[in-house]
Amino acid sequence: MIDFSGYTYAENLRKMLEQVDDSLDKRQGSLIQTAVAPGAWYIEGMALDMAKIQAAAYVETATGQDLDYYVAAQGLTRIAATAAVRQGIFNAQVPAGSVFKTINGEDSVLFTSGAYIGSEGGSLLYEMTCQTAGTIGNSYSGQIIPVTPVAGLTSAAIGQIITEGTDTETDESLRARFNEAVGHTACGGNIAQYRQAILAIPGVGGVQVYPANLYEGGGTLLCSIISDSYGAPSSALVQTVQNIICPPEEGESLPSENGYGVAPIGARCTISGATALTVNIAGTITIRSASQSGNPYEDEIRDSIDEYIKSVAKAWGNPVVGRVVSYPVVVYLSRVIYAILSVPEVVSVASLIINGSAADLTLTETSALQQVPVLGEVNFNVQYA
Repeated sequence: MIDFSGYTYAENLRKMLEQVDDSLDKRQGSLIQTAVAPGAWYIEGMALDMAKIQAAAYVETATGQDLDYYVAAQGLTRIAATAAVRQGIFNAQVPAGSVFKTINGEDSVLFTSGAYIGSEGGSLLYEMTCQTAGTIGNSYSGQIIPVTPVAGLTSAAIGQIITEGTDTETDESLRARFNEAVGHTACGGNIAQYRQAILAIPGVGGVQVYPANLYEGGGTLLCSIISDSYGAPSSALVQTVQNIICPPEEGESLPSENGYGVAPIGARCTISGATALTVNIAGTITIRSASQSGNPYEDEIRDSIDEYIKSVAKAWGNPVVGRVVSYPVVVYLSRVIYAILSVPEVVSVASLIINGSAADLTLTETSALQQVPVLGEVNFNVQYA
């Protein structure tokens, strides 16, 4: 790639003035300097444009719409944000299309009523779809107020999630799916086909595929997933993926091998969700602090550790290189220490333990149990330099 970083105004001006005889006045404000300076600015602008064009030409550097254009050649599109569907709890009948508002200040969103679900404990339950697509519709639970008048209504609340809302796919995720599609040919129900099909479903952040010899024998396989927030998926997401990949027969509960979904005829694919394993960190740290009281950098340290734990979770579905179905997931003690020391005010780390042990934490990844790391408590004995 061409390095355009050296085409700055100052560098362009310097090189242009070098071509002028030293016997002439080239000082700032001189006629010659004033004449060539606009050209130096123009060249810098062109260099910036050329750098953007060059970045857009490679999948590893393209972003936003440029990346969308690039991956379209492989038949891929960015996964759009989806709206959360929640359970609405009311004490009166609610007409379809009625609008309600959450009462959480600046983060409030509108929900629209849909199909009647049933009754429970004297309350009537309805599907409620968030009008704002994305994860914002997942977090609020509690009382809601009607925007549309509803006769006889005195109690209204948002309950459990039916379908999680998901945010628009990130550049990082889209780029990873592109590399997966280019690097592995999907055909005939091979591992690549299941991975690519499942990773394209909104809300999925990773997948592990366990073929027949590691699961329940001939004609079976297990695909375990995590959410796009790199934690345990909801039961609703697992069911959504199941219905797309290998749905059951009408009126049955077990996945069918008759090819109603992505899975080919003869393959019974079971979708499961990984179990979150809480990762608790403790130890002694020495920090450089003028306050000499508490841990003023607690949030920065936790955020740094969490970033590392999430990087482990993001690679959760990546198999080992080679013809072995294995998904090693390890939280390394040394990498946690490095994450802590990356906070400039931390001088040293001692006696660090992960889940009570001063050793690397190896998670269980088998067809019987798949674990994904999620940061839990972070407790440090603080000393001062």
